[in-house]
Amino acid sequence: MPLESSSAGVSKEEQEEFQAYKQYLQQAKTIQEQDERKRNWFTQKTNEVFGNEFKGFEFSVNDRKFVFAPGDATELKKVQSNPLNFINKFLDDNGLMKDASGYHRSLAIAMNPERFAKFFYEQGLSDATEDVMRKTKNINMSEQRAPELTKKGGMQVKAVNPDSGHSLRIRSNRKN
Repeated sequence: MPLESSSAGVSKEEQEEFQAYKQYLQQAKTIQEQDERKRNWFTQKTNEVFGNEFKGFEFSVNDRKFVFAPGDATELKKVQSNPLNFINKFLDDNGLMKDASGYHRSLAIAMNPERFAKFFYEQGLSDATEDVMRKTKNINMSEQRAPELTKKGGMQVKAVNPDSGHSLRIRSNRKN
């Protein structure tokens, strides 16, 4: 015989709680499935970036493209596979921020890589131009030589302009 009276002992409130618990379990399964899909997608995209053809990261600066290779692809992939590796660099053993300045500097660079690449590229150009200008303004006196004076008896011989040619000029100081 069916036990119809067995459900009479469960209150309406308990039935609602049981239904809420069943719904919670169902949602937890879907959240877990979503997390698993997201993790797999992240791993797939990471493998695509750090594949065999990985040469580095490309930056566009003033209509020019530059490639920066920060290191070995497998090592980068290993370090960057978990975003917590980045965050944990700036936390202490208790999980508290130990280097707020470094964290925000790194995050700013990560969020604006093209802008920082442009800044450092232009800074390099400026430094190179300044160095060239400084070198062109300085006159190097080390290559200029004073004329050599040679005395033999009563005659003096001096090289007036040795770069002017191969001819020899003799001047006499005697008045005739």
